[in-house]
Amino acid sequence: MLVIGIDCATKESNIGLAHGSVQDDRVLVTKIAVGESKVSAETIMDWLSCGQPTLLAFDSPLGWPVKLSSQLIDHVAGQLLLSDPDILFSRETDRVVHDVLHKKPLEVGANYIARTAHSALRLLNDLRQKTGLRIPLAWEMGTIEETCAIEVYPGGTLRARNIEAVKKDDELASKRRTELLRLLRIGIHPERNRKTIIENPDAFDAVMCILAASDFLLGKCITIPAAKMKLVRKEGWIWVRKPVPSI
Repeated sequence: MLVIGIDCATKESNIGLAHGSVQDDRVLVTKIAVGESKVSAETIMDWLSCGQPTLLAFDSPLGWPVKLSSQLIDHVAGQLLLSDPDILFSRETDRVVHDVLHKKPLEVGANYIARTAHSALRLLNDLRQKTGLRIPLAWEMGTIEETCAIEVYPGGTLRARNIEAVKKDDELASKRRTELLRLLRIGIHPERNRKTIIENPDAFDAVMCILAASDFLLGKCITIPAAKMKLVRKEGWIWVRKPVPSI
């Protein structure tokens, strides 16, 4: 199955893209694009031109908290917001990930995360308009029959494997990325892409999006509670692997 990992950002120069495939339990990265003058939508369109169903994995929220939306409709300046902030500014999926992995995703209401989410949704809309594809969000794990999109969380994907994410300002970041690619058994072809993935944090995060997509395709993620499906379809869902004892 073909997959595209998208490390979202508000600036084109900070968007990381990775193209690859998932077969059995093996992840293979085949293309990398970062900091290029060619806009991300065009690059992704080129990768989709093969016509095969492809899973797009966005490292960004793709929805907002329902409670926040409902309370702001009639709110006027100076009035009290009655809901608890943890409910108001986080989604059901954020709370589930926090409960299961003990790692809290950044809230979509936060300044730069909200802007990143806006950019991600704009990119998704551009792809739909320019390709003519529906690109719906996928709600069930496993093989997809058409090009779909999901929301992923690379930091949570690593935490589920008992691995901490690499901080971009870490002086040993390149060394740690090298070790993680080996530890996670991620294949890279052609080999020249390895240097970019190791040295560029946006490229590395895009590869982690592909890893998260593989968990989705292999049915290894936290499932959506049936009773919460209506809410989740409104707010979005982070597809992140269930915790494993060791890697």
